[in-house]
Formats: sequence, C-alpha cells, structure tokens
Amino acid sequence: MPKTRAATRRPRVDTAVGPRLRAARKKAGLTQRQLAGDRYTAAYISALEGGLVRPSWAALTFLSGRLGLPVHELVREAQPGWDRLAADLHLASGEWQQAVDAYTQLLDRDANAETPLLLRGRAEALCRLNRPREALPDAAAAYEALTQAGQQADAAYAGYWLSYAHYQLDNTAEAAALLRQILAEVRAGLAVQADFKLRLLVALAANESWDGHHDRALALLEEGRTLTDVMDDRRRATFLFSLAIGYAQTGDHEAALRAGTAALPLYDAAEAEVEATSLRNSLALTYLKMGNLGRASELVAEARERTTRENNTQFLAHVAETEAQIALAAGDHVAVKKLVAEALDVARATQQTHAESAALLTLARSERQAGNATDAETTYRQAVELLRTSGPRPRLAEALREWADLLVSQNRHPEAVDLLQEALSA
Repeated sequence: MPKTRAATRRPRVDTAVGPRLRAARKKAGLTQRQLAGDRYTAAYISALEGGLVRPSWAALTFLSGRLGLPVHELVREAQPGWDRLAADLHLASGEWQQAVDAYTQLLDRDANAETPLLLRGRAEALCRLNRPREALPDAAAAYEALTQAGQQADAAYAGYWLSYAHYQLDNTAEAAALLRQILAEVRAGLAVQADFKLRLLVALAANESWDGHHDRALALLEEGRTLTDVMDDRRRATFLFSLAIGYAQTGDHEAALRAGTAALPLYDAAEAEVEATSLRNSLALTYLKMGNLGRASELVAEARERTTRENNTQFLAHVAETEAQIALAAGDHVAVKKLVAEALDVARATQQTHAESAALLTLARSERQAGNATDAETTYRQAVELLRTSGPRPRLAEALREWADLLVSQNRHPEAVDLLQEALSA
C-alpha cells in the first residue's frame, strides 16, 4: 500500500535483524555489494547489518528475495513493534487473507493513532479478495479520518480503495466522482507516490469502460502512457494489460494484441501468476474475436493449467466461460453446455456475477444457434435480470438487443420494441 509521512513511521527494530541478515548473506556466499543488487548500496547493507539504520518493509522484501528466504526469518513477528510491518508485508506479498487477519487483530487490540491506516490496509486487502461490502466501511472511515486529520496524501490512498469498493459494487458514478476529485488534487500538486497518478488514470478508465465509454477510457490510458517510466515491470505489465483491454473494447484488436503480448513476459518475469493467467485468458478472447481459434485455444489451455496449478477457484469461472465461447465459435454446442455449467457453478459459488452473466449470454447464443428458441429466451431473461442489478451496462444493452432480435424472428415486435428501448437507455 502506498505510504506517506504518516504511513512510514518506522517500526522498532528487532536487534537480531542485523546479525540474521549478515549470517544469511554469508551463508548464501554473497558480498554486501552483491546482496545490494541494483537497488541499494553496500554501505546501506553494512548499516543494516550493524543496526545503524532501520529497514523498511520494501527493503526487507527485496533482501529476503535476494537471499531466497521468507521475510519472517529476518524479523521476529512476535515482537510488538513488528505487528504493523507484518500486516503490511502480507499485503505487499499478495497474501490478502493473511493481511485481513493481521489488520483485524491489530484493530481489535486497541484503538490508536494508526487506526485509520490499519483500516485502509484492511480495505485494500478486502477489495483484492472481491469483498467490497466489507471493504466499504473500512475505506470510508479511513478516508474521513485521514481527511479530517489533514493527512491528504494518506486520505487520497484511502479514497482510492473507497472508489474501488464502489466500483466492485457497480456504483460507478460514485467511484468515478471520487477518482476525479483525487486526480484533481494530484494534478494540483498533492505529493503522492510516483505511480499513484497512473493508478488513478487506469482506475478511472476502468469506470468509463464499465459504463460503455470506451473511447474516454482509452484516452485516459493514453495519457497514462507518458508515466510508465515510474513503474517496475509488474506495474508496467498491469498498465499494458489495461491498455490491451481498452484497445479491445474499441475494436482495435491488433493494438490489443501488441499491448497484451508486451505485458505477458513482464508478468512472467515478475512471477505474477494470477495476472499472467488473467492476461492469457484475455488474449485468448482477443484472438477469438479475430477468428484465430487455434491460438485462442492454446492460450486458454495455458490459463486453465495455471488456474488449476495455483488452485485459483475464482478465476476458473472466467476460463471455463472463455472455453465455452471458443466451443460456440467451433459449433460444438454439447461442449458449450458442459463448459457453461462449470462456469456457472463456480461463478455462483464465488459470487462472480461478471463471469455468470457472460456464461449465460454464451449459453443463450448457443441455444439460439442450435434452434432452441424457447430455451434461448429463458436464458436471455436470466442474463438480463442479473445484468440489471450487477452490470456492466454495455453487456446489458447487448443482451437486450440479442433478446429483442430473437423476438423479432418470432414476430413478437411490441415486446422487442420494449427491450430495444431499454437497451438504448442502458
């Protein structure tokens, strides 16, 4: 999570960190210069080993990675001074549930001046776990408290996750309003982390895309392209992934493939398994739209293999739905039905409404192509009912138009007109 002056209060150092670091370095056969890599200096490593400076969580994460050790072998999590750091480390390492548990334990212990920052950390972890209803009160409380305390940069970071929770709940108007307000503060000179403006632009672009304003989204992403020099490989990959989605939504599939293909090796190098899997699934869909079923099948097969290996149950719904789309393009309606059933089971069990609505639309299209108009209408109705409450609105409009077209083929024109009018308003 981003940090400013109020968020970077250094924890009390376990006096054994220096000796542990020195012992681990020597065991690995590294000099201080070699351990420092390109990020730090030998003098800094010497100061750490001698207990002259206190390491940040970023430094500990980097150095433990160089040594091939878990961070907790360098620090004593049981020490009270390390509790907040341990929670932040879980968050930074992508261990979302462990982060939630750690922040909750700290918040339950007693209230103190760091409470808003702890709430902000827990809100981020909950958003990343796709639990926005739980994240919303944490983020809102943190945003209000930090704003009142005059900690504007910290408040901006809390506002970002408050916006994210609203976005996940399809409150895109509120989410976008928050992002625009924060972006205006950053543009006016608010001192924030170097990549925060880019994150705001990407998030605002996601909101615009959700509401069907794909050209606006792409314009925001193109503005963000000038800021990519402040990012590490993983964040650069995430930006390129967002750009690929933006291009795909505007119909420029070649540009989408260029951006996505450039992002893939960056994710793989950063060992960002979840993101790399998601990108492969997205690229498969892009190749499918271009009519290249072979390449689409290869990429989605890689995505499924990674999903299974990582036991990523939530993402399995998206992979199965993509496979169903490929099967539909190949005219294999039996496979479509089987894959959609799998996607729906997982999506409903994990409350993945985006994957659920996509799977229902794919099934409806398959049923219609197979000549099962009655079943197709039933499935379109289910998809529309879900999309009316959960969005995204562009997909709702798409489903309404397809349902209306089915009714027109049955000479049910008045009903079709009603659906088309709703599609226009969506």
